[in-house]
Amino acid sequence: MPNVRKKDNLYQGLAVLGTTGVGCIIGLVWWGGWPMGVLVGALAGLVVGGLVSGLVLMIVGLTRK
Repeated sequence: MPNVRKKDNLYQGLAVLGTTGVGCIIGLVWWGGWPMGVLVGALAGLVVGGLVSGLVLMIVGLTRK
């Protein structure tokens, strides 16, 4: 059953946006600069943010009445 709660979707979107921004900064500093470093960091931030926020929402949804 899909999650249709607007607040949950908003929180997940903000979490993914935040981790993507952090990933861009980390990629810029650690992985070689502007084009490739930022893209690798953004991709890593998208994946990590989506998985972690989805896991948190899944656990919250299971405990919600």
